[in-house]
Amino acid sequence: MKISLFLLLLTLSASPFTSGAQKSAQQNALFPYPQQVSWGKETFTFNNETQLIYTNNDAKKVAHYFSDFIQPATGYLPSLLTTEEARLQYKLANSANQIAFLLLEKSSEEAVEGSYHLTIDANKVTASASSEVGLFYAAQTLRQLFSSDIESRMPINKAQWLLPSVDIIDAPRFKHRGMHLDVSRHFFDVTFVKRYIDWLAFHKINYFQWHLTDDQGWRIEIKQFPKLTSVGGHRAQTVVGHTYDYQSVFDNKSHGGFYTQAQIKEVLAYAKELHVEVIPEVGVPGHSTAFLAAYPEFSCNKNLVKVEQRFGIFEEVLCPTEDTFTMLAKVYQEVATLFPSKYIHIGGDEVIKKQWLESDFVQQLMKEQGLTNGEEVQSYFIKRVSQIITGLDKTLIGWDEIIEGGIAKDAVIMSWRGIEGGIASSEAGHDVIMSPYQYTYLDAYQSRSVDEPKAIHGYLPLKMVYGYDPVPADLSPQHQQHILGAQGALWTEYIESPRHAEYMLLPRLSALAEVFWTQPTNKNWSRYSANVDHIITRYQKMGLNPSTSAFTASTKIDVVKSGELTVNLTADIAGKNIFYTIDGSEPAPYSKATYLYKNAITVTQPVLMRVAVESAQGRTLFSEVNVALAPHKALGKKISFAAPPKTGEERLLDGIMAYQQYYNVDDFAVFYDEDLDAIIDFEQATEFSQVQLGIDTGKHRQLQPPVSVEVLVSNDGINWQSLLRLTPTQIKGPLLTLDFEQVKMQFLRVIAINAKNSTDPQIPKLPLYIDEIAVY
Repeated sequence: MKISLFLLLLTLSASPFTSGAQKSAQQNALFPYPQQVSWGKETFTFNNETQLIYTNNDAKKVAHYFSDFIQPATGYLPSLLTTEEARLQYKLANSANQIAFLLLEKSSEEAVEGSYHLTIDANKVTASASSEVGLFYAAQTLRQLFSSDIESRMPINKAQWLLPSVDIIDAPRFKHRGMHLDVSRHFFDVTFVKRYIDWLAFHKINYFQWHLTDDQGWRIEIKQFPKLTSVGGHRAQTVVGHTYDYQSVFDNKSHGGFYTQAQIKEVLAYAKELHVEVIPEVGVPGHSTAFLAAYPEFSCNKNLVKVEQRFGIFEEVLCPTEDTFTMLAKVYQEVATLFPSKYIHIGGDEVIKKQWLESDFVQQLMKEQGLTNGEEVQSYFIKRVSQIITGLDKTLIGWDEIIEGGIAKDAVIMSWRGIEGGIASSEAGHDVIMSPYQYTYLDAYQSRSVDEPKAIHGYLPLKMVYGYDPVPADLSPQHQQHILGAQGALWTEYIESPRHAEYMLLPRLSALAEVFWTQPTNKNWSRYSANVDHIITRYQKMGLNPSTSAFTASTKIDVVKSGELTVNLTADIAGKNIFYTIDGSEPAPYSKATYLYKNAITVTQPVLMRVAVESAQGRTLFSEVNVALAPHKALGKKISFAAPPKTGEERLLDGIMAYQQYYNVDDFAVFYDEDLDAIIDFEQATEFSQVQLGIDTGKHRQLQPPVSVEVLVSNDGINWQSLLRLTPTQIKGPLLTLDFEQVKMQFLRVIAINAKNSTDPQIPKLPLYIDEIAVY
């Protein structure tokens, strides 16, 4: 039976709480942070005499879960009182040394699923909620209020464990709090998937999107079509390095695996116990190479293909024939039968329409259906699949490309390319899950440290994750109601092992959890960041491999005058000493070339600055960042263009050579399908004899060098004299140095001709990346 709210409040009324009380480490390090917290001055002692009590069978499940969790570290086997015993004992006003899990009768005010009330005083701990999931979340918060030693799965030699007194009233901000895992690019076994779900539940994340199919592998058993896994579930080898390298290198090792339907049921049962709903993603019509390797008859050209061994976007696409839709109906029928979730994610992203537009069948279909372009063919396809999903009494979720050409009725849009798709969809009356890659894709680099393991191109530090708000600021209140919540993603092109996955996920998942759960008024970067050390320690006690990238230093570089830069070193998380060298040597404790950063640094000569942060113990340095600084004569001067870059104009004269760092588009001036034709005005005649041009970094296919480079000078900006011109055989990056006889001129012109011609369907317009025009 359920205890009444009146009785609960009566028993709590004597507990003293003061919000200004001194907080311990575990008090500060709650994540996601609750909505209302009042700290007290007392402590509750958990020991071998502590009893766990509960009100009914649903509450009993949470009590048993908590008991099972605390036993390994404490060595205690607490007694669990039956419903009747709990009810009788709870009537005693001074009952002590108890942890109570109470399921309350739901009141009309309690509309938010997952809300709970947790109180701790010197005598007892009381977790109450109107739902089992609310009690479960209260247990997760209680877990964090123990010292991080509680996470050990081995006995810790403590006679007692202290909990701070507190009163917490909490509820989630969003009802959809999701996290995704790609098991197609790299397969992860059932054991890992269960651990992944453990981590989601610990962070109060309630949806798990299981990305089960893609070009590189089909991972779900479909009994009516066994070749989907026997053929589509394995690839002969995998690309080594980034998929966008000039020339692909492969590991010559087969890779594969899939989940049987029995294994999927096992995972689903496990997730249900942890209050995580599993959403299957079986993507169509693109990302279908593995599908078509098994059944090529469902493509438009019927060509034989192999399961893709590289990563990226490929032309293989399902043909919109009646046979295809008949097959998909059978596939999704098995999926719907397996997964109890009301949602099925059908992908719908990154569809190359080339094979459709070259197909006689599709051309005839377009005439019959009144379709005018590839986007409308995609819309037709998605609407047909939507009819299948709806007929199975499920709701379709798709990536935001499915809005192109018209949105399928009742579809939920997952906005990944930015926030624009989410805004447009919500304004059109569709429910939306915000998942913009700029803020939620945890496969991106976490810092600019040279110590970072391989990741997909992109930069997403912890602070950037934490600062994201899923509700667009310019969305009207009427349309904000369509924002169901948000979701993170872990794509695994470059994540091959569980330890690497842990590193990419943590601690950024804790920041993302706060984005999902905590009201904006309660979010506070200073409070959160001050406790990242404690959060990381807890993960480590859990046996996990969290990243410390958040402590990496960053540089702020200002142009003081021509030939001079000032460098300020900062870190998103304060409190750690920052050290640096300027002679190119490695920062190391006790090295005479290593300096402790105190004040801004003035740089007047080209240097390679290497920056590192002190570890928590203060004995080692880590997270090294390298910055090539180039103070030169053109700094601070006016620059003009025949055709300005699409982005990054300020990067051409900022004194930083980006080629020394990992690839990041934001470090370059980017000329899409255009040439660099720039004029620098020195304002007066100036002597110079060298120009350096950063033209690429690494082997990325987009980073094609220019086909020619020319340096010209003038004293009037009208009549130009060519000093030097390089042909393709003379152009080798990443740093191009052009030497010539010293001249004294007011204007310098640099022309770099873009190769432009692209044979890669993923890069229709070839960009030219330039990171600096350094003049000496």
